[in-house]
Amino acid sequence: MSQGSLWSVSAACVLIITATLLVGLRATTANNSATLTSTGSSPAQCFNPSAKIRLTGKNCGPVPEVQLSCYLPADMAQPLPSPSPSSTMPSLNFNTLQRSADIFSWQEFFALNWPARADMRGEPDTNKNITDRGPRVWETWKEEYEVYLKDGRKPKPWNDHEPVPGTCGGDADKVFFRTQKIDDVVDATLQAAAADGTLPATLTDQRGKLVRYEIRLNKVLFDYVVENRLYNAGVQALANSVNFPNGAILIKAAWREVSPAEEKQFHSVTACVCDKDKQGRMVNCRRQRMGLVGFHITQKTPFAPQWVWSTFEQVNNVPGYAAKEPFSFNNPSCPTCPVNKQTQRGTPNQMTRAINIPVAEPHCDAPDQAVDNVRRLNRDVRKALEEARSVFQYYELINTQWPVPQASDNPETVFTVRPLALGNTTMESFVQPTSTCMGCHSTARTVNANNFVSSDFSFTLNNAQPAQSNCKVIPPPAKPRTMWERTHWAKIMRGYALATQTYELLPTFVPTAKLHCASCHLGAGGNSDAAWWVNLTAEYPTKPLLQSRINHCFTNSLNGNALCTPASKGDQGNCDTNHDMDAFLIYMEWLDTQSKGMRLCNTVQHGYPTISCLPGDPVAGQQVFIQKCAVCHGLDGQGRYESNTYFRPALWGPHSFNQAAGMFSDPSFLAAFVRWNMPLMAGGELTDQEAWDVEAFIHSKDRPKTPGAKRFQK
Repeated sequence: MSQGSLWSVSAACVLIITATLLVGLRATTANNSATLTSTGSSPAQCFNPSAKIRLTGKNCGPVPEVQLSCYLPADMAQPLPSPSPSSTMPSLNFNTLQRSADIFSWQEFFALNWPARADMRGEPDTNKNITDRGPRVWETWKEEYEVYLKDGRKPKPWNDHEPVPGTCGGDADKVFFRTQKIDDVVDATLQAAAADGTLPATLTDQRGKLVRYEIRLNKVLFDYVVENRLYNAGVQALANSVNFPNGAILIKAAWREVSPAEEKQFHSVTACVCDKDKQGRMVNCRRQRMGLVGFHITQKTPFAPQWVWSTFEQVNNVPGYAAKEPFSFNNPSCPTCPVNKQTQRGTPNQMTRAINIPVAEPHCDAPDQAVDNVRRLNRDVRKALEEARSVFQYYELINTQWPVPQASDNPETVFTVRPLALGNTTMESFVQPTSTCMGCHSTARTVNANNFVSSDFSFTLNNAQPAQSNCKVIPPPAKPRTMWERTHWAKIMRGYALATQTYELLPTFVPTAKLHCASCHLGAGGNSDAAWWVNLTAEYPTKPLLQSRINHCFTNSLNGNALCTPASKGDQGNCDTNHDMDAFLIYMEWLDTQSKGMRLCNTVQHGYPTISCLPGDPVAGQQVFIQKCAVCHGLDGQGRYESNTYFRPALWGPHSFNQAAGMFSDPSFLAAFVRWNMPLMAGGELTDQEAWDVEAFIHSKDRPKTPGAKRFQK
């Protein structure tokens, strides 16, 4: 088949169905509601894609038909030629592309949820139909834990399996041990799926049971990882780039415990459900029937080098169209329950859909709107699945995010998406309004902690072992190792605490701002790319001068009050007897000692690495902010302080730094900080221009004024 084909099929299918497959590539047009009907559940439908689904509603141009078949689509639309920097893109109707993307999502869903062959992982059983029992195609793919092994050794061949823990018996289909979509510290920081730093980011159903998650890689993705030895962190850290092949697919799935009476409305499996102890070992394993409640599909295609992002849910997760009580994650009898908030372990979450499934019909004379009536499409598909008597009639597409074709030297990090926001109640549960799949995954990086190397939108590479050291960051104090440290340990720990909990520990001196010193001086002054505190005595050679500089941070960057009065012109002041000032100075001295004992790779002594001086565009900066910053700081820039606890800082408004702070009075400070440190743990992802655009956007917002205040002068 040609590269322009809409479908990819297994070798077993090609010889048999080439002729009939071409029939299935006819497109429906704007005024042609194709008279297609499902032929039911004949096993022949996988060979002959005759199970076509009648689509209603409005199209703005030719789009693919929808067919209930095992054929996996290779692209969401006919691939366009790659533009050169000097060329212009052909005229595109985004409404048509959105419809094509949504049809692509459903075709993926059918193909991946087709019963799999028993003798070959990842291949559909072409003698079965979608209603037959057995593991689905995607469920036979490699789970992430099978790929990234503890010691960085090569994973087993594609068709080999890791054993199921013996305590579960021999009939468990799979193992569930993840209690969060993001289940390790590094990924949890990179993938901002939490809004509260105090409560767990787990999802609990209305019966008080934890949702479990799995992550699976298809053979294209797995083979690339193996061939390039990216499963080994030492090898991966040396990679200059990662570029997965077209056809690479990653699945994330969410499951909840189901009763026998519920199973008729869930794709269900017998799973070995385990917990993990502090050493990462699986414990408390037990057999349990689990039902699928959330389903993410990401596929890289020629049209979408930034991948196509599709997300599905079980229809009764939360109230909505076609949903019926009881809901898995919503109690209609509790109108006072906090909505879409994290809870204590064991307390049900009260979830609602924050981003509605699109229901509007497209305006064909507004080709840049990217509108599709997804609810109507779901209804049309559901009717066919009902006729086929498939359990997948109880699932619905939430939406599809896709990249706008454009010329870019950095397609992994510079892009435009439609729609801007996309979230699933079971996976982006607590950050739905600011959830954007492509923007979040653009922060994915290799295990090279010292330089940002994009991992091509896949966070899975972070799990490669063994763990790599970061030569740009001094670890926080853990235990005293020298006589000097033992003598000053209480002050060292106090200084670290003041840096990381500033407004909480010093409310008299930081009465309105909700910032920490570490909000800007990342790593509590130990990050060399973020104005670190190492060797400050070279920049501020006298103790009163350094004390004055610390005070200036309190009055300007923290919009508060000075800690004390430094000595000046014969006045002894009181800073030398101020315990908190002394703790800051001793902690900074401790950082000096640590830096001398490490093999650091910092490139600047103080401040930030260099950035080109460019004009910033606040409008462009707002788009970057929405895609890559809002999930942490909120769309309103007011940070995340749920449970009255600091999680991510405010960037403007009454709780942020004032107009005399260096981040405001010198725009290059903020631009360089953003360029080399944001998004958090993905510093270096943004371009110089994007950093200046974000700076311009942030500086267009109101913040506390300080009449007469000036920048610090030595």
